[in-house]
Amino acid sequence: MKFTKEQIELLKEQIDPKDVAEREGGFGKPVSYVEGWHVIDEANRIFGFDGWSCETLETVCVCAEPRAVTYTARVRVKIGDIVREGTGAGHGNQQNFGNNHEAAIKEAETDARKRALMTFGNQFGLSLYDKKQTWKKQKSQKQTQSEPSVTEMALKWIQKAPSQKHLDEIKKRLDAQMKQGNITDSERHKLTNAIVQKEASLL
Repeated sequence: MKFTKEQIELLKEQIDPKDVAEREGGFGKPVSYVEGWHVIDEANRIFGFDGWSCETLETVCVCAEPRAVTYTARVRVKIGDIVREGTGAGHGNQQNFGNNHEAAIKEAETDARKRALMTFGNQFGLSLYDKKQTWKKQKSQKQTQSEPSVTEMALKWIQKAPSQKHLDEIKKRLDAQMKQGNITDSERHKLTNAIVQKEASLL
């Protein structure tokens, strides 16, 4: 299989800073990452909805304490005759033991899928491993040029939402923004995916 010229150009593009999220890492240091739903969305955009597939090859529970569940996963991604694999880990530390297993497996599969797709280029997070952090410089330049869009602010609200109640409020606000024409159908799709992922993490 050969990628089209358009696909190659898309894969070579620097990742858009607005698609990069941050979380607190070790010693309070921020860690940049791309969310699982975004990686799937980009694969659909670049390769086509029927142009790629993903298969979970293995999941292993490596820790099953009541409040500390950990799984590892191995995932295979196929694009035509091109095959890439990735491994990942996921953790669950909620009060409900069953929910811990569910959360840990999902996180492990998502992590492994991202690692497999990352080998195809910047749009899947490869840029974030650049020691020069070129994408951050691009982010700083864009921030000085324009104010955050409604979609960018909404994504931040969704990521920080502490409960389902807060997510429901965000949905109402987004409905209003949609009716006012401030959010496109494409942006609404992206925000809906982000809400679904956040709801899963709150279970």
